[in-house]
Amino acid sequence: MKLHCFVCTSPLYLNDYDRDRSLHQHYLEAHQRSYPQEWVFLSIIQNGCEFPTGTTDFIRNPIPKNIAYNWLLCDANCREDYWLFLPEDCQVSDQGWLEIRKQMEKGVPCFALSKDPKAFIGRRGTFADLPEDLQVLCDMNFLGKEIGGAVLRGVLEQQGFHCITKEWRRISDDPKRWGNALYAEMNVEEHPYDVNKTRSLPILQDYGLDGWKAPVNVLESTFMAIIDNSLKQQKQAADRAKSIVCHHGPLITELPFKGMVKKFLSQFTSS
Repeated sequence: MKLHCFVCTSPLYLNDYDRDRSLHQHYLEAHQRSYPQEWVFLSIIQNGCEFPTGTTDFIRNPIPKNIAYNWLLCDANCREDYWLFLPEDCQVSDQGWLEIRKQMEKGVPCFALSKDPKAFIGRRGTFADLPEDLQVLCDMNFLGKEIGGAVLRGVLEQQGFHCITKEWRRISDDPKRWGNALYAEMNVEEHPYDVNKTRSLPILQDYGLDGWKAPVNVLESTFMAIIDNSLKQQKQAADRAKSIVCHHGPLITELPFKGMVKKFLSQFTSS
């Protein structure tokens, strides 16, 4: 029974490539020293960033992607029996690796090392039968990490998704950081920013909701407010780039857009 560990990286210093690369390599070296090589295969997901990984395998996306999309990416690219999604600033402890292996040997479909699943583990093929419209939702980057991830977790709960430790709330000190006995953040003091705030990604807490605890009508109206605000930002970005797009292409075609994306988006345009 083996595990494919995907360490996820995103831009840290948007205007300082050398400093960005240096911090990524700092985290990478820490991961290379800490994982059990006899039963874990290590890969790096580079979302919107680029840095040398040496002999370590990597996947590269041209733009940062949300967490739900990255889970799909891990499942689709898994080479072993199970996969682990792990942010680059989080490190699994020796006890954590042992507990992961125990759950794998039980054949558990999916589980996490904390209630907030920064470290998420799934059996290969967990997402193979996801509905196409849910996969589209997970790829809608302008929704941030909240919407697609929350809906996806609802589907995962039907497959037995759970947290394998009761210590998920414990905060370690010196330095103060998020973690428990199974894993902990290893942020350096100069870690630059909260990626969601910097990229203006929507989170439900901004709308007065925590953990989707609200009546259905409130959730529906909040979801559409997020969609509306996000699409306005997308429109502004597109407006700034339209002359570039029109100058270089694409060519005009009479073939209408078809498929699941059209069906999914029609729900919003008709509302």
